[in-house]
Amino acid sequence: MFIKFYIKKLLLITPLAFLALFLMFTTAFSMTESALINQLEGLNAHQALALANQWHWEKQPVRTHVTSKEVVFQFESGKVIKIALPEDEMMVAVAPFINTTHK
Repeated sequence: MFIKFYIKKLLLITPLAFLALFLMFTTAFSMTESALINQLEGLNAHQALALANQWHWEKQPVRTHVTSKEVVFQFESGKVIKIALPEDEMMVAVAPFINTTHK
């Protein structure tokens, strides 16, 4: 009987613990817009692209894309920052897919 009570309690607490950890993790890594913008200062296009990928996996509130001439960052406030590629380089973004290319 004690084991059944313990298992029921564990089944209730475990999802709540995971939810709390998830919220702490996402909140801890979400930065203010000005802090994100400050990180872009002085970056070249290759560094900016690496940072865009990092922000994507961290779920930062920034939309990014690459054109053949620049890396573009669009913030929630609507502010757009573009970092130009070197004149003799171009980037091509490829989105692999199974059913669709983007969510």
